[in-house]
Amino acid sequence: MLLPIRPASPQALREMRRDTPLRRARTCYGHLAGVAGVGLMDELLACGWLETLPQAPDASRIHYTPTEDGAAALATRGVAIPDPRQGKSVAFSCIDWTERRPHLGGGLGRAIVSALVASGWIGRPPGSREVDVNRDLREWLDS
Repeated sequence: MLLPIRPASPQALREMRRDTPLRRARTCYGHLAGVAGVGLMDELLACGWLETLPQAPDASRIHYTPTEDGAAALATRGVAIPDPRQGKSVAFSCIDWTERRPHLGGGLGRAIVSALVASGWIGRPPGSREVDVNRDLREWLDS
């Protein structure tokens, strides 16, 4: 059973109201978060590139694994798919601080960010969680 999603904090509501760069795209433990991260998660699920693990390591999140098609598609985009360890998922839902919907967490989320940075689709300014999205991430998925 998943834990209920708490309402946004006053700080998150302020970021949403101002529609700041931090809200639009940032990192969260190395994976893509904010509007961009939630949108990417939606697209990965819509493409059928992720499937839910039937027996998750913990009940507080939904855990995912790349489908065969998803792993192949992500690999062609330079994503190093993490090797699942015994009982450890490579990807999980992470409730976004501002959007209050899931973005992709875990090793796969970090690997996607690394591939996006390496290919120039996103930039990570030093010393900031903000992320510069240089091109539409749907184009990256479609490429």
